[in-house]
Amino acid sequence: MKLRQDQLHDHLQKTLASCYVVSGDDPLLVMEACDSIRAAARQQGIEERELFHAEAGFDWSGLREEANAMSLFASRRILEVRIANGKPSDKGATLQALAEHPNPDNLLLVVLPRIDAKAQRSSWFQALDKAGVFLPIWPIDRGQYNGWLQRRLHAAGLHAEPAALAALAQQTEGNLLAAVQEIEKLRLLGSTQITEELVAEAIGDSSRFDAFGLADACLEGNLAQSSRMLSHLHSEGVDAIMILGALNRKIRQLIALHGQSGQQLSAAFKQQNVWPRQQGPYKKALQRLSQAQLHDALRLAEKTDNAIKGSGDAPWLLLTELVTCLCGTRLGAV
Repeated sequence: MKLRQDQLHDHLQKTLASCYVVSGDDPLLVMEACDSIRAAARQQGIEERELFHAEAGFDWSGLREEANAMSLFASRRILEVRIANGKPSDKGATLQALAEHPNPDNLLLVVLPRIDAKAQRSSWFQALDKAGVFLPIWPIDRGQYNGWLQRRLHAAGLHAEPAALAALAQQTEGNLLAAVQEIEKLRLLGSTQITEELVAEAIGDSSRFDAFGLADACLEGNLAQSSRMLSHLHSEGVDAIMILGALNRKIRQLIALHGQSGQQLSAAFKQQNVWPRQQGPYKKALQRLSQAQLHDALRLAEKTDNAIKGSGDAPWLLLTELVTCLCGTRLGAV
């Protein structure tokens, strides 16, 4: 059974499944979802927790033995299995067996990064989904971030003036965990009224911009935001080839999608592994950029790649031009 994160609280108030699969890339949201499941389990008398990190060389037979063993204190347990790459090294055979033949003394909690449609069609995932609850954790959309921050501030007993909220959003964008930490810092200052000056004094720039976030901002056509993110990545020493790789992927996807409409566009999105929730920015870019502009961008990306490999051109200057190009403005000639 698939649940949205906002449905988890009501679900846990009514019942507790024997198996949960929590999948997502934001550490705070995943942590809070798992915390809610563990808290509900404790209310049902499940006190013990066994944690397994299924990394390279993990002994899956040991997990099976533990799942079938009696608890030392004859109480129910949470068996929490964390798979960092989302791909069980035994092809999911153990997880499938645990799902299809559950031990009533155990609650199975499987924590994964965001998994794609192909992984969701696997036998092990289908077995887990049938046995319990699948909870995909989606990141907070940029347009929803200020509202999310405001709810967090209210929950902490704080009221932020609009300018203070905007400043806090700018300083913590892309890093929900940092945002929660900064809100706690503000709460400890003792004032319930949060001003822009207070935010400026108390908080440093905790933005966690990454190459894929930059690429998404380019799809949105937000030149100011994209330029700021690129500058941040440069100052943090992020490898230029990682940034180029993310931008190049978006360019090639847009070229493949360009000129499609209706069912053809839906099929093209599926072929390019662009999920429905991700399609909005792509559609904006397709409306803004012509096929010729995209091919210009592709040639500029190739030139940037050569610069990174030592052609003599300045890679970061070319990345700046590429970002500007994708945002809908063209600088110079390729």
